Amino acid sequence: MDMSALRSRLQRDLGDTENTLEAIRERTTVGQQESGGEISLSDQHPADAATETESRELDLAQQRMLGSRVRRIQDALHRMDDGTYGRCVVCGSPIPEERLEAIPDTAYCLKDATAEERT
Repeated sequence: MDMSALRSRLQRDLGDTENTLEAIRERTTVGQQESGGEISLSDQHPADAATETESRELDLAQQRMLGSRVRRIQDALHRMDDGTYGRCVVCGSPIPEERLEAIPDTAYCLKDATAEERT
């Protein structure tokens, strides 16, 4: 397994994810009434206001998902630094290389990942 290539991939993914997250944060810092330009929500058609609300909710959900991804990538990089990368954080068994190449930020072997998803 080429750890250098995996580290580079994780660092690139981290940068891309942080950039996307920052763009979403900038969009969500604008108040909902302010985002409509000169027209306030009270002047908008209810469907337009609903669309704006839905868009904002999607941004917030995506922000949470991307924040979680940033933490997973950072954790994977820390595991690389402390020599525990490639071992399941639950059982300590080696994570197959194919799994690490497919999901380089994974902290779980397949068995424990399945159990984690159930809880």
